[in-house]
Amino acid sequence: MNKILSMVAIMALSSMAVNAAGTTAGTDVSNTATLSFTVGGVAQTDVTSNTDTFVVDKKIDFVLTNNDAAKITVVPGETGKITTWSITNEGNLAQKFSFTATQLTGGETVYGDADTQDTEVLTVESSTDGTTWTALTSLEIAPDATVSIRIKTDINIARVDGDVMNIQLEAVAVTAGGSVETATAGADTAGVVDTVLAESADAITGDVKENGKYLAWGGYMVAAPNLSLAKDSCVISDSVNGISANAKRLPGAKILYILDINNVGTSTDAIDVSITDVLPATLDASTITNLKQDDGQTACSCSNGVVYSGGTAATNDGTGSTLTVSGLTITKAKHNCVSFEVDII
Repeated sequence: MNKILSMVAIMALSSMAVNAAGTTAGTDVSNTATLSFTVGGVAQTDVTSNTDTFVVDKKIDFVLTNNDAAKITVVPGETGKITTWSITNEGNLAQKFSFTATQLTGGETVYGDADTQDTEVLTVESSTDGTTWTALTSLEIAPDATVSIRIKTDINIARVDGDVMNIQLEAVAVTAGGSVETATAGADTAGVVDTVLAESADAITGDVKENGKYLAWGGYMVAAPNLSLAKDSCVISDSVNGISANAKRLPGAKILYILDINNVGTSTDAIDVSITDVLPATLDASTITNLKQDDGQTACSCSNGVVYSGGTAATNDGTGSTLTVSGLTITKAKHNCVSFEVDII
């Protein structure tokens, strides 16, 4: 007797969430197969298989990013300077993460500049809406969700132009109790939620893949004037030698003072600078003349018997024996020469 057999397999899946992260960990996946066939053209009773069930395993996958794309420019003494970061949970279950911000201390290069300073204190905060910020040590993040993070720091007043403070933010996948997540070893167990670490490596920080943590780097760079001040004097004339290279510092002699303001910083001009010189009682403040300021110089100097001829006229904002010149600019990597003449009493 001829027998004609045909089989149709029908799969019935339980309902599951559909998102970029995939099916939620812990979801039961069940299916059966049904065999339909005929004998001699007569349909026979379907044969149904047993139900096969397994549990979707937990995939821990996430990415931590510094969003600034360059170091944040700061000046000495600034407070609350912010670097911006984000973390996205690309796994298939809500995941708790712990966070630690530290200063890099090994001269690591971030955005092209090597770290030089390591004493700033870092404060980590998080926000789910970009408006309300709270202190952050650990946080649970839903699948496909992204959380904004910021690190704030106060810049030491002793920092100078060109100082670099490179920092690291570390995110670690942890259990609800705070223990570090570990991958399930060995073969898959169908009825158990195994844990798989799946985050990528980071070539910049050197963090390896699939270790349950992610490192990201950012940083700060100081861009500020760095000023120094030197004072020198020469004799222009005296009552014996007149205007002469041989003039001496006699009573009544005219002295030329040069105040050399040097901006050794290379990134930023110093603006609105004021300089004050309190003259001793042996100098006659009423004889101050030829007050000038001369920005953009390579250096400042004077010579006996020579009146300073450079620069432009400046205003004395001081009174009595106090000479004050305000509103000065000292160009980066240049000198401003403030000069004036005064008589010895």
